[in-house]
Amino acid sequence: MELISRMIQNTRNRLENHAGRPFLIWGYTTVGIALLNYWFNIAGCHPAWSFTWFLIPIIGCLLMRLFPDKKPTEPRTEIDRIVGKVWLVSSLSLIPIFLFSLFHGLSYRHSLFGLITLAMATATATTGMIVRSKIYIVAGLTCMALSVLFPLYDYFLKKIATSDGIEITAGLLNNEILIFAGVFFIMMVVPGHIINYQSHKRCSRN
Repeated sequence: MELISRMIQNTRNRLENHAGRPFLIWGYTTVGIALLNYWFNIAGCHPAWSFTWFLIPIIGCLLMRLFPDKKPTEPRTEIDRIVGKVWLVSSLSLIPIFLFSLFHGLSYRHSLFGLITLAMATATATTGMIVRSKIYIVAGLTCMALSVLFPLYDYFLKKIATSDGIEITAGLLNNEILIFAGVFFIMMVVPGHIINYQSHKRCSRN
């Protein structure tokens, strides 16, 4: 038990000292591409510009390569590998989610945003529970709850369309992108800055 506790503590220290960078890179990349697509839609650009969503993994991986983190002095533990597998499986789950939306059209777009948010929030919360980090747990569980906003917003649009006779415009549908960007900001950007702040604070004390 002491060995397991030490491995968990080492992984927790490593994540709290070095995880701010990947969270900020992937968080800002996702939010930036989401806002870019929102602008494309309200500007009436060609639908082909929607393929810029696929720039998220490309830009994210490129930035991770361009701005590598310092190698930790502690050796990698089994807990590190478990956390890595959690994120690998969660990332791979996005492939069938994308295919699901692609084959069913834009009518399932709310499901796409909601499922992506749920998958990433679950990985964040699971990471927090494995390494006992409140930052990851709170961010993950909060955004798991916020993933419900997408079906709720879809229900709201259908309700006003049927009861009030309001036409569902592209502008109303595009608000889902803003919700998506906001949730990812809460899930990755905010924790990333908190982790970096705490890490810099610990370094300054030492």
